[in-house]
Amino acid sequence: MQQLGEGKLSLMATRLRERKQPQLSMAPMIDCVFLLLIFFMVSTTFAPMPGIRVQLPPPGTPSKDKPKGLIVKIDSPTIRDQDGTMLLNEELVQYDDMYPRFLDAPEEQKSMLIIQAQRDVLHKQIVKVMDIAKNAGIEKIGFAVVARE
Repeated sequence: MQQLGEGKLSLMATRLRERKQPQLSMAPMIDCVFLLLIFFMVSTTFAPMPGIRVQLPPPGTPSKDKPKGLIVKIDSPTIRDQDGTMLLNEELVQYDDMYPRFLDAPEEQKSMLIIQAQRDVLHKQIVKVMDIAKNAGIEKIGFAVVARE
């Protein structure tokens, strides 16, 4: 009987030795992660930014003093005049006339150019006026804002 009992023990010992450690397969988990990644990539929408957001300072009380410098007012373009009407110190002016007028301006006015443009004026017009001013030696350029009515 002892031999029978020893046989059972040896049989159980060999089974314990033969038993393999359980293994976790990573393939199904990787599949799930890739499916989630694809789902989020397809379902996500990216809204394009319409432009750069700039926080402007609040408008202050307008000063009674007229600013010292040259003032260029650019009105909105019309069907006949694609550049719009441009006024330099309340006098009608074209691009070709601006450079000599900037050069002939008194030194105290040459220190700064103030551009006052309507809402519909194209950026290229404002940049062109700025280029002419820089070529004429005007270093400071400012922008004036008209209050809405």
